Amino acid sequence: MRTAVPKGYSAALLKISGEALAGDRGFGLDGSKISWIAGEIISAAENGRKIGVVVGGGNIMRGIDSASIGAVPLVGDEMGMVATVINSLALKSAVEAQGHCCRVMSSFKVGMFVDVFSRENLMTCLSRNEVVIFAGGTGNPCFTTDSAAALRAVQMQAEVMIKATQVDGVYDKDPRKYPDACRFESISSDEVIQRRLKVIDAASVEILGRRLIPTIVLNLHVQGNIKNALTGKKVGTMIVA
Repeated sequence: MRTAVPKGYSAALLKISGEALAGDRGFGLDGSKISWIAGEIISAAENGRKIGVVVGGGNIMRGIDSASIGAVPLVGDEMGMVATVINSLALKSAVEAQGHCCRVMSSFKVGMFVDVFSRENLMTCLSRNEVVIFAGGTGNPCFTTDSAAALRAVQMQAEVMIKATQVDGVYDKDPRKYPDACRFESISSDEVIQRRLKVIDAASVEILGRRLIPTIVLNLHVQGNIKNALTGKKVGTMIVA
């Protein structure tokens, strides 16, 4: 019998950038970093928590890079969606290597080794405490993986979305460029849009806001951050609807 979640959130969608899987290399896949991220995901799934993951593809291909290879932007977006499938399979392998069950579901048909997204199958997997990794974005160009994460958060009935980034929360300006940047402990979704803060795209803020799903923005690279946020500890910045 699974232990009940003591406090905090029992179901969460975790959004991770593709660049995070590249580690210090900045491109491609870094096995040691992927293994570390997998460990953080498994820790977050303790006590029966339902965990879904959306990972980007920027370590392999970004839609905005399409011009450099002569592809139109829409084709670049499609290439980026395929890149998320590669990243999802790499992350799945790392999770399973550490003894936890994991499933990849794609928004479009890839092959026999990846399930096409089905909400019915999703809820079955989550009930078995499998980590579910969502690949392929929304399946359509012109949408970011933030938007895909918000959509999947709604579909899996997540109580919170965790956006794991390179910084420790939401700032009024980029803290990597401006030493005087100020961090918010909490901020409303309306203010995020009004201030045009780039930590998360406006479409995902709108989707989550309509369903009253908060977002916690935190530093992925601090061990235990994700689990701590899910157990109710104050970590990063809370974006409230």
